[in-house]
Amino acid sequence: MINFCNLYSGSSGNCTYIASENTRILVDAGVSCNKIIKALHEIGIELDEIDAIIITHEHSDHTKGLTTISKKYNIPVYANIKTWHMIESLNVKDTCKFTFTTGKEFEIGDFKIYPFSISHDAVDPCGFSIFHDDKKVTIATDIGHITEGVLHQMENSNILLLEANYDDETLKCGPYPYQLKKRIMSEKGHLSNEEAGKTLAYLSKNNVQNMILGHLSKENNFPELAYQTVFNEIDMNGNICNLSVASRDFVDPMITL
Repeated sequence: MINFCNLYSGSSGNCTYIASENTRILVDAGVSCNKIIKALHEIGIELDEIDAIIITHEHSDHTKGLTTISKKYNIPVYANIKTWHMIESLNVKDTCKFTFTTGKEFEIGDFKIYPFSISHDAVDPCGFSIFHDDKKVTIATDIGHITEGVLHQMENSNILLLEANYDDETLKCGPYPYQLKKRIMSEKGHLSNEEAGKTLAYLSKNNVQNMILGHLSKENNFPELAYQTVFNEIDMNGNICNLSVASRDFVDPMITL
């Protein structure tokens, strides 16, 4: 059994809860400690029941809560070595620091976790495929472009949280400075709705069951627009899927595998 719950997802902060019968983890802690506590309370969990936090990369919308969490709790935090170098200022207690190697599987309790490299403007960003029994959950956000390797990692996922960060026209016509727009649209930036749609149209033929669009930009996207753009791509290919959009500020319904 795996329980999956998006607590926060978006450019303003990211945190995902995943649990088996015996192991509870968070992927990223990109909002305040108090917000994480509040979100966990909504699903009947205390923060001190969390067995580990695994970090995708160093940007603040994925690490913001770590300083306070480390002061108040003894929760192990896992990141790769380059990411640890970038977040030294967050003062995570040495006793809570654990290191994984991108591209090499490691274990936390019931879970086998495979961190895979993604393209983003961070020092060593990664996505995660998380396995328990015969179930697989994959989280892949902050992706500038989809490679064959990343696509392969997402195949056969029972749950896939994939970035759909921006709408092309909304970004182009929006107030962001040109250089920032260029960065977002680059191969080390973020994934557009259209790119997410093409990716999921392919994956819907490769045993991906529950598709969740995440990390939407507050300024350059809308949940309804992201959903419809991606749905149209999937439907155009004659595929059927379970598609939803992760909430920015509200705890989503629990998915149980």
